[in-house]
This record gives sequence, C-alpha cells and structure tokens, in this order.
Amino acid sequence: MQELGFTNPYRLVWQSKVGPLPWLTPATDDAIKGLVQRGRKNMILVPIAFTNEHIETLHEMDIEYAEDLGKEVGAECIRRCASPNDHPFFIDALVDVVSKHLQEGHRCSEQFLHNCPLCVNPSCYASKKWFRYTTKKF
Repeated sequence: MQELGFTNPYRLVWQSKVGPLPWLTPATDDAIKGLVQRGRKNMILVPIAFTNEHIETLHEMDIEYAEDLGKEVGAECIRRCASPNDHPFFIDALVDVVSKHLQEGHRCSEQFLHNCPLCVNPSCYASKKWFRYTTKKF
C-alpha cells in the first residue's frame, strides 16, 4: 500500500479458522460481505501469510471467496494477487535470511523448539525433543 501511496482502502482480515478456540477477526468472508454492502464491489485479496499458491489460495480464495461468495453477495470482481513463489527477489531474500541465521550459529529458532499450546500430538513432542537435542550439539 505504501508503494501505491495508500490510494486504496485496505484491511487486514483472517481466514481458515481451525479448532474450537476463537479465531482472529474480521473473517475474510465477513469482510467481503461488508465491503460489498458498502458499495465496494471490486477488490483484490493479498495473501500476505502465504509464500506459494496452495489449497488455501487456489481453492479457498480463488473459488470459495472470489467466485462463489462474490456471486452470492453481488461483487463485480474479486481477484487474488500472486504469491512470491519462486520470484528471484523472494529467493534472494530467503537466501539472505538463512545465511545470516547460519552465520550466527543458529540451527532453528527458539520459537520452533516450543510445543504448541494444547498440543497432545506425541510425534510433535518427539520432533521438538530431537531438535532441542541436535541444536545443543552444534
């Protein structure tokens, strides 16, 4: 938005709620419905949390939101911008992050070594335990 001089309205929204706990809001589908009700019938979805196209972008955003929900609520055009995928700038940024991480002697992030809240998956616990052990060796 900064590159566009903030010429268009934008809003951070959330999708793909899983599990019984409350999810972040506003939900993408609710935001689309609300925008169309306010006369904003053309929009672009920018999946900032995804580095490549996959089921949540290709199906959920492109079909469920852009096509199905768009038709249901009377949107004129809903599109999704492409994910970075294998763009050279994105690859260069990844190389930079990984190189700095390794130069500083880090094998994995501290956050990665913690178990997820409410996780009861024994495989998850075992993998975290293994990474904790191998990280201390180097």
